[in-house]
Amino acid sequence: MQEIDVLRAENVLLKELAALSEQRYEEIKRLRKENEELKKQLEQLTKQLFGQGTDSWFMHTVKRQQALKQGGQLPLSTPFSFTEKKK
Repeated sequence: MQEIDVLRAENVLLKELAALSEQRYEEIKRLRKENEELKKQLEQLTKQLFGQGTDSWFMHTVKRQQALKQGGQLPLSTPFSFTEKKK
């Protein structure tokens, strides 16, 4: 009798785990689809951004970061500088 109760409890747990697994699978499918849509949007926005002649704030920031990585002199975006002057 006790063995049957244990088997029934295991069966209930397995069914619950199967349901959770199915929910996770559906969530993963939804997230993959959403990820693909976001990649497409990013690609379109990137094309639009690079297609325009003017730099956005984002592109300006990226260019500044690239200049820093290459050790180049940063162009001043404002007349004020917060760095120490070279002596």
